[in-house]
Amino acid sequence: MNEKITNTDLFQVIFDASLAGLFVVNELGFILIANQTAENLFDYSAGELANMNIHMIVPDWKKNAEAAQSKKNRAEPIQFFGLKKNGISFPLDIRCAPTVLKGQNLFALYCKPADTPVFESDRRFRNLVSNVAGIVYSCKAHSPYYMEFISETCKAISGYSPQQFYEDPALSWENLIHNEDLPKVLEELGRAVKEKRAYQLSYRIITSLKAIKWIWEQGSFVTDDQNVPFRREGFMHDVTDLKTVENALVKEKKLLRQYMDTSPSMFLVINKDHTVELVNKRTCEILGIEQDAILHKDWFTEFIPKRNKKQLIELFESIFEDKLNLPNFYENHVVAKGGQERLIQWNNAALRNGNNEIVGVVSSGLDITDTKLIQNTLNIRNRALEAAGNGIVIVDAQDPELPIIYCNQSFTHITGYEGSEVIGKNCRFLQNNDRDQPEIRDLAKAIQQGRPCRVVLRNYRKDGTLFWNDLSITPLYDEDRKLTHIIGVLNDVTEIQQNKRKLEEYALQLEHKVEEQTKEVQSAVQQLVTTSLNLEDQVVETNRAERKAKLSQALFTAIAHNFPNGVIMIFNTDYELVYVEGEEMDRIDIMKSHFEGIPIYDIPIFSKQQLKKIKSDIEKTLEGANISFEIEFKDQYYAVNSTPLYSDEKEIKWALFVYNNVTEQKEVQYKLEKTLLVEKELNELKSRFISIASHEFRTPLSAILSSAILIGKQNEPGKEDRRMKHVTRITTNVRDLVVILNDFLSLSKLEEGMVQVKPQIFDLIQFVKILIDEMEPNKKEGQNIFLEHSKPAITVFLDPKLLSHILINLLTNAIKYSEQQQMINIKISIKDKSLFIDIKDKGMGIPKEEHKNLFNRFFRAENATNIQGTGLGLHIVKQYTELLGGSISFKSKMGEGSTFSIKLPVNINEYEKNSVN
Repeated sequence: MNEKITNTDLFQVIFDASLAGLFVVNELGFILIANQTAENLFDYSAGELANMNIHMIVPDWKKNAEAAQSKKNRAEPIQFFGLKKNGISFPLDIRCAPTVLKGQNLFALYCKPADTPVFESDRRFRNLVSNVAGIVYSCKAHSPYYMEFISETCKAISGYSPQQFYEDPALSWENLIHNEDLPKVLEELGRAVKEKRAYQLSYRIITSLKAIKWIWEQGSFVTDDQNVPFRREGFMHDVTDLKTVENALVKEKKLLRQYMDTSPSMFLVINKDHTVELVNKRTCEILGIEQDAILHKDWFTEFIPKRNKKQLIELFESIFEDKLNLPNFYENHVVAKGGQERLIQWNNAALRNGNNEIVGVVSSGLDITDTKLIQNTLNIRNRALEAAGNGIVIVDAQDPELPIIYCNQSFTHITGYEGSEVIGKNCRFLQNNDRDQPEIRDLAKAIQQGRPCRVVLRNYRKDGTLFWNDLSITPLYDEDRKLTHIIGVLNDVTEIQQNKRKLEEYALQLEHKVEEQTKEVQSAVQQLVTTSLNLEDQVVETNRAERKAKLSQALFTAIAHNFPNGVIMIFNTDYELVYVEGEEMDRIDIMKSHFEGIPIYDIPIFSKQQLKKIKSDIEKTLEGANISFEIEFKDQYYAVNSTPLYSDEKEIKWALFVYNNVTEQKEVQYKLEKTLLVEKELNELKSRFISIASHEFRTPLSAILSSAILIGKQNEPGKEDRRMKHVTRITTNVRDLVVILNDFLSLSKLEEGMVQVKPQIFDLIQFVKILIDEMEPNKKEGQNIFLEHSKPAITVFLDPKLLSHILINLLTNAIKYSEQQQMINIKISIKDKSLFIDIKDKGMGIPKEEHKNLFNRFFRAENATNIQGTGLGLHIVKQYTELLGGSISFKSKMGEGSTFSIKLPVNINEYEKNSVN
């Protein structure tokens, strides 16, 4: 008798007979039951799947479980990789139905093998899109622009996940756009959709964390059969860092302009056609003309005196033709407003283009009109002091010993001592042992009180002979009323004193012979009267000469001591430093008392080479030459000018050297040249970046767009091969975009110093094998990559991410520049503590003359310009290799291929330790 069939029996039959694999899984992922189809699908025997965790047969279940369990996606199968019992993976479609049974959360899984080509294509496409540094999106053609698709990168850039864009009706991309930028974005999109054209946008967004970021967006519209736009698709990239650099460059240019306009020097840029390209504010002030009246005018015609025009034009033409080394300094007059001429000291620098051709001259100048006038006046006063008939000495009042720091020629004539014998000594040496004179005490008291004084002293010449010295002293104070020097003016009044003694003798004789020689007495009296009158006349003349000498000496001392930013030195024909003064004395560690009066070879602050040069310059000056040059001393730069000084007999007796500190001007010139060079390099890099980026992005994006359109028009059955061809084309071009974007991103991070080495231990051989598998889609037909290694396993402690980038880039190049059916070899060996990796191909090779530039940014070999690339790959590879403590080299020959060799430390920590030691 037949038993009654229950619903349980029916459900069991349906469960076992289902053509789809069926599982019941609990919330912990353990399989409670599986039908025979499911067991056959994974090659397991009856009952083997029970109590097994679902991850054993679906490894990526955890990653996609949330999407599989979502009610929203239940109607759509989720694509997984299944794992058979023998370890072979295969594509799998799974639908998941969550339910609750007796208080337990259970999941019913329905699975079947996936359509392999479609599954693999979709997987690759999504994988490539997820690895793009920017956002790939597809949204409605009209506002509000709700996202139909947006890549995972949107989370890192905006803070919102794709799921939020899909499920939150209040969230659309236009909600993120900054209020100040939204109107222009909507306006541009409106024009683009109306004209059915592609568009490019740059705007700010506000992220979920309220941060502001700059976005660069490029896209186009997809139209229906009636050519009406219904969707827009494109790419968005975070360009916040680029905008920051751009704003910084604008700020730097503004600061440079402000610096030029606040500089005390003139700045000009003169073109090859002699016109003024750039001019600063100081130039306009000196010329008394507005900037617009100077720019684009012929400099030599408008602003140079006619007498100098031809000579200066010849000088500049020689510079432009690169026939002349630029002179350090030269001087010429310029014509200011109203025909007034100013004397300018110039310093020039050549301005070159990318071909190292001189296209202009940068000139910086100082107005030295007033300086020249003061210098000429000072020279006249110096000669006047030397020509004075009175003996003149200057004493350092700040030194307790009151040493002599200057004496003129009349002093040496009166005393018989040379200047070198008295410099540094106290004037008391002139009294020898005859120092018990009341006048000496009066003189010492006046010096102590800092007041003028006049006395007559008994002094002794170098040969010991007595002479009477009529000495007047004058104190010299600085601006703080501090006594700094004492000026002494002396006159030889020996003859007057002798006359006085004679008068005394005559008086004694008259007393004894009053009666006998009355007539003689009368005659003597008459003679005495005459002599007294002569003495009074001589005293008047002496006082007048004394006042002139004091005035000349005070002027000379004040000018010399306060000589700005420089030092005045005077050498005699015996190469002795007879005078030194100026503000720079403290900076170069010169004390008058220690240096004046000594030969140049006894000056300790100069080296032998410097002393030899100084002596040569003194010889030239004493021969009548005026010398101008520049030297560096104690980290300071000095412009040096020399001139001969003549005696009353028109003979050259001294050589005057004026050292002017021009360090500040040199630093200004250096900074200006450096800034102009950096700006030039940035402009060149920007132009090359825009050129390469626009070309490299336009081609793959156009291919992606056209292929996507063709796929949309070929949805009918039977056109699978055509669709697959376009899907492959999209995949290839998206992969190329990823490479380009990764290159630009890597370069940016390198230049900002953001790339950090994060080493870890791994097996290099297995690591390289995985990379070779990943390169499989990139290979051309018939190409093979052969791996040769000296050991079955090599353990290294390196950064796998940086090493992966290095090897993928070199393998990509080997594939790209090799023909079909070619072999690419990778050889790995280890010696001591060093790792060697050689990648060899038989491609087109690299021209020998271009080897030196191969690792430069944006460089493309001449024979590779028609092959896609940015010119950044090898530059980044070299930087990454050096970050890992290694080096890279290559050998290449046209038509025979290339071999790139990498040397790395096996353990980067050991390398860094050795480097520190």
